Amino acid sequence: MKTFQKFFRYRVSYENIDKYVNLVLKTLDPDDEVYVHYEEEDNSQFVKIEVLDRILH
Repeated sequence: MKTFQKFFRYRVSYENIDKYVNLVLKTLDPDDEVYVHYEEEDNSQFVKIEVLDRILH
C-alpha cells in the first residue's frame, strides 16, 4: 500500500488540487485501487491518496 499526502496552506484553487491528484494518478498502474480523501479546514486543505497495489496470483 502506498500513500501520497499533500497539505495546501491558505486557499488553493480546486484546479491546482486536481492537477496534483492527476499527476499522482498518472504515475500509478491503472489496475491499482485508489482512494482519494479530501479535507478542508479554516485556511488549509489536505489531500491523501491511498493506493492498494494489485495482487497477482
